[in-house]
Amino acid sequence: MTPSTTAPSFGQIHFSGLDLSDARANRRIIDLADMLVGNEAESWPAKFAGPADYRAFGKIVNRPQATHPSVRATHTRVTRDPTARTEDVVLVLHDTTELDYSGRAVRGLGPIGNGWGRGWECHNSLAVVARTGAVLGLANQIRHRRVEPAVTAAEGMAARRDRADRESRLWGHGVDAVGDAPAGRTWIHGCDRGADTFEFLQPMAGAGRSFVIRSRSNRRLVGSEAKLHDHVRSVPAQAGWRGEAREGSGRSRPVKLQGCWATVTVPAPRARHTVTVQVIRVWEVEVPAGETGVEWFLLTDRVVEDVARMREVVSYYPRRPIIEEYHKALKTGCGVEKLQHRTRAALAAAMGITSVLAVALLELRDLARQDTPAVSVVGERAVRVSSVWRSGVVQPHWRVREFLWALGRLGRHVNRPSDGTPGWQTLWRGPRKLRPVIAYDIKSSPTCGTS
Repeated sequence: MTPSTTAPSFGQIHFSGLDLSDARANRRIIDLADMLVGNEAESWPAKFAGPADYRAFGKIVNRPQATHPSVRATHTRVTRDPTARTEDVVLVLHDTTELDYSGRAVRGLGPIGNGWGRGWECHNSLAVVARTGAVLGLANQIRHRRVEPAVTAAEGMAARRDRADRESRLWGHGVDAVGDAPAGRTWIHGCDRGADTFEFLQPMAGAGRSFVIRSRSNRRLVGSEAKLHDHVRSVPAQAGWRGEAREGSGRSRPVKLQGCWATVTVPAPRARHTVTVQVIRVWEVEVPAGETGVEWFLLTDRVVEDVARMREVVSYYPRRPIIEEYHKALKTGCGVEKLQHRTRAALAAAMGITSVLAVALLELRDLARQDTPAVSVVGERAVRVSSVWRSGVVQPHWRVREFLWALGRLGRHVNRPSDGTPGWQTLWRGPRKLRPVIAYDIKSSPTCGTS
């Protein structure tokens, strides 16, 4: 797809602030980012226009100025600026994924999986608009190297809890790195069950940072003989509504839900401190035979006083799979685990650049909501070719939404009402078929090279 010539390119937006102490290298990384973004080639050499570009990328990530934080710095600033300006609630979704670089001759990687693999734990903090789910960008990323051995046999529970390199601390480190919301704005940190630890809850509550965390542990409570989950299960339903449940396979099904809330006080493991939080229970009623019923326990600092506020808080948690989609885009879409650099520093820099590229894949689905002219985003030639393919005539006034539906059809989206809008993977496959047609159009057109 040909980008609009009037707007700054992807590389200019996200990498123009990277200073590699060489003007040519600074320009080169911008050109290379524009070349890489949205390229669906499976191997890294094939993502570039030619071997010279691939070698140039290798030289850039081996420069001492190209570090994991520095290559992401401009993107991080761009991400946080919109979150500061928007009046909507912003969700910062946190999660960890493993990056597997087993078999590489790279020193300084840590054990992953069952301990036999080599790579990094990558903790990502993705900012999205709570109301729409639109992706704003990667607010922070932490590369974590597991130490060997992770736990020694002689280590007691207290010593394990005090370890500075515990993976459970990544949740707190991620929140600290993102920082506080600007005055008058609301940032809410969304986490899965891995963040359900007292060492995370206490500083979050103490710093006044907002959170929605899915509860994992049926903890004991202060002032109640029942444990947390059992206590909230005894609270009668306070609201009911219909929604959808997303299965692990990606399939969704309609569900009938009920919800209730309560205020609870949770003690620390050694009862030295307590934290008071709101807990919301959401559960499915009339579960179909053969299906596993939905049940969530959500811990939050948000004050829940009525059904409207409960529904608002509950609406935040279904946005959490967006960060799982980001991890899929990072690995499957951008091939971050296929990087072949031979030093830890170069691999880290290349991984940081790839992490920014992965955000662009998620933004594909957000484009479908825009009601702007498609030519202003993808260029006149891409619109002309795709509209002739789809409808038989040139459609110069197509909106972005109409272009992406056509692109989705190229990517094998059936366009049935039940299918919903095309996802990033479907839209990403579309250019693979569209690009050769555009190339043929360029060669055969009397106005070759004018768009």
